Amino acid sequence: MNNRFYTLSSLRSLPVRWVSILTLILLAGGNTLWAQSAGGPETFSIKDAIEYANVHNSNIKIARYDESIALQRVNEIRGSGLPQININGALDDRLKIPVQLIPASGFGGGGDTTTGTGGEYIRLKFGTKYNASLTGEVTQQIINPSFWVGMKAAKQSSIYYKQATQQTTEQTAYNISNAYYQVIVAQKQLQLLQTNLTSTQKILANTQLQFKNGVAKKVDVSRLQVNANNLQSQLKQAELSLVQVFNTLKFQMGMPIEKQISLSDTTLTFSEEEPVLSENTGNYVENRIEYKLLETNLKLQELDKKNFGSGYFPTLSAYGNYAYQAQRQQFDFFQPAKPWFESSAIGLRLSIPVFDGLQRNARVQQAKIKSLQIEERMNLTKQNINLEVSNSLTQYRNTLQRIESEQQNVQLAQEVYEVTQLEFREGVGTSTDVVEAETSLRQAQNTYITTLLDLYTARLDLERAKGNLLTYLNSK
Repeated sequence: MNNRFYTLSSLRSLPVRWVSILTLILLAGGNTLWAQSAGGPETFSIKDAIEYANVHNSNIKIARYDESIALQRVNEIRGSGLPQININGALDDRLKIPVQLIPASGFGGGGDTTTGTGGEYIRLKFGTKYNASLTGEVTQQIINPSFWVGMKAAKQSSIYYKQATQQTTEQTAYNISNAYYQVIVAQKQLQLLQTNLTSTQKILANTQLQFKNGVAKKVDVSRLQVNANNLQSQLKQAELSLVQVFNTLKFQMGMPIEKQISLSDTTLTFSEEEPVLSENTGNYVENRIEYKLLETNLKLQELDKKNFGSGYFPTLSAYGNYAYQAQRQQFDFFQPAKPWFESSAIGLRLSIPVFDGLQRNARVQQAKIKSLQIEERMNLTKQNINLEVSNSLTQYRNTLQRIESEQQNVQLAQEVYEVTQLEFREGVGTSTDVVEAETSLRQAQNTYITTLLDLYTARLDLERAKGNLLTYLNSK
């Protein structure tokens, strides 16, 4: 067929009815495009769903907030090594001025006296009723081993929370992929039920017509009607299941449940060229984020031990202060004629830990034991990873073998169903044979689709066990 392109002048030469048809086609196409852009459901592939979750999933958001907190923790510790500047003020109203006792003999007697065990004492009040002060002080750490250990620990903590975010992202991607495949399976099951129901209803209509003509039996009509009713019930249940798995997918994506979406990766098929992976599990331990988290946690624990040990060393800091102060009998601090007195000082502060009742030693020993615990968890995690890879590989290979058998069963069941329908229409077979053949076909189809889901899930489990889940999903 030749491709023809019509211009405005050539359209004028066409018959009116053809111009009308072309106009309707263009309008229908334009309306369809407008509907898709205006209010149609948004279409998602698996990659699109994962990318959407990276922005909207609450678990990923929380993990990123933890990252931000860890980064601010680094800034907090770094700030403790910078000069610390503080300004303090005080205002005292001495309701009762303290009394000091001075030996009366030193002042020649006189005044208010009090008799004590050592003779007479004069009662004197030192100070004023009102006292005010304003002091500014700058301090700077010079020697503090704990500061540098704290900086290293804060940076490792930031790495730890980045890895925790990666773990959350991987788990979310796994949940989304699993839910995505379940939606595809639910859609396929719904389509199969609709196809089977349509076929059964056609046979039922023909049988009812034959019954009216006296060719078929009442029992044949009843059997087919029961089968059609069962299919309608299963169809309603399948529709409900589809809504539920769609809601699960949207929840994993972080999407509002009421939003309508559709899937673009709707192909769920098995290829005989599906790769059969080798028995060699390889060294996948280093790929697993769980093991990386334990490694980082061990480093943090070692730094914690160093921090406790640094408490044995002295600390040295420098300081400088400048102060204003005033004493008054009356509250007249703001009168310019009354003086304020200045004072200032600079110096060093040295702190040498001598004995703390062996508390610091106990903390160091606790940190050592915790490091041993983490090392054992790392060994246990290695064993678990090797076990998961081996079991996932076995499950995947077994499912590959099952899928070939189930695929053949569907083909055979389809052939039997078609032959049974033909025999029933020709009056050779019975309605019981048709119902049984349809039931067998439906079971074979459901088993095949369920096995396909098992195959996809087994592959997801295998890639996650190897630590390659995100790479695998991005390559699809």
